[in-house]
Amino acid sequence: MSDTSKNIRVICQLGNALVKYRNKKAATFNLTSVQMDIMVFLLKNQEKNEITQFDVQKYLMLSHPAITGIIKRLEEKGFLKRDHSASDARYNCLHLTQKVFELEDALAENALEAEKIVLKNMTSTEQAELHRLLRIALDNIYGSE
Repeated sequence: MSDTSKNIRVICQLGNALVKYRNKKAATFNLTSVQMDIMVFLLKNQEKNEITQFDVQKYLMLSHPAITGIIKRLEEKGFLKRDHSASDARYNCLHLTQKVFELEDALAENALEAEKIVLKNMTSTEQAELHRLLRIALDNIYGSE
């Protein structure tokens, strides 16, 4: 097996392990990690006039049907509301409910905890290098589309 194949396997394993860990943490709030990702994205972008379902889809790199289902479940759980965009009725705008603002600190803590676990036993130089290399790898994937 080539070194590249080994790297891809480790990257996939890391991704799967992170999702599993984050899902376990998210279950405390009756959520999934991707549902938490959507809420964090909306919290970070709440100053924008309108955030559409398409914005979330682009950010998470998921399909339209997947995002629609995830958002529908978040709406059913009372974490967000959807309404038509004032500028373009073809799009749904997403609005957070008070329920999300009550979880804001817990969402931030969970993200920090996951990062601490991943970066444990690395020097600050190694952490910076990991981040740099991951950015290059991600840019390479985006560039190949």
